[in-house]
This record gives sequence, structure tokens and C-alpha cells, in this order.
Amino acid sequence: MTHNEMDEDWAWPPYPDARMLTDGERKQLCHMLYIALVEIRSLGWDGKTEQMTDLADAFHNLPDFLWSEEFSMSTFRKFLQAYQQKYGKECRSNYLEMFDQINQPANE
Repeated sequence: MTHNEMDEDWAWPPYPDARMLTDGERKQLCHMLYIALVEIRSLGWDGKTEQMTDLADAFHNLPDFLWSEEFSMSTFRKFLQAYQQKYGKECRSNYLEMFDQINQPANE
């Protein structure tokens, strides 16, 4: 997905599925952000600047939306999915899988 396509998908709020996150979701998303920051540092050491930039791009809006009633699980997932699809086996962590564990329906 190109940056222009991402911009179209990340139209500013309101998002149809916008809502306030639970404390548990917030805690898990913060842990994902921690893992992403560690990976960004490692990618920098390895000189993989494009991948580093793309990973930062996938996560950079998260802190602003963690305590907002405008957080969209589906929109954040699109960013993670674009990153995973672009880098596949080069990804050190599967952010999409981590996110899907957080975003499971309550009855599962």
C-alpha cells in the first residue's frame, strides 16, 4: 500500500468503529509500541532505514489515539497489515498477529 493509499484510508475522524479503548487494550498496545521501538532501534543499527521508517509510520499515531474516543481498531490494523505485507519474513515481530490477539471478540 502506498503512502497516498494509506492517506486515503486514514481519513481523519470520525471513523465508523471509533471508540475509547479499554485499559487492557491500552496496556497491550503500549507493549506493542515498546516492541516496535526496540525493533526500530535495531533496524537503524542494521542500516535498514526504509523498513525502520515504515515501522515508525505504522505506529506513530498510536500515542495520540490511545486515550481518544476516536481510536479505530480497523484503521490501525490497516497500517500494521501494510507493514507486514511489505516486509513479510523480514519482520522481526508479527505485529498483525499481536494486534489480532488484542482485537479478538470478547466471546472467543
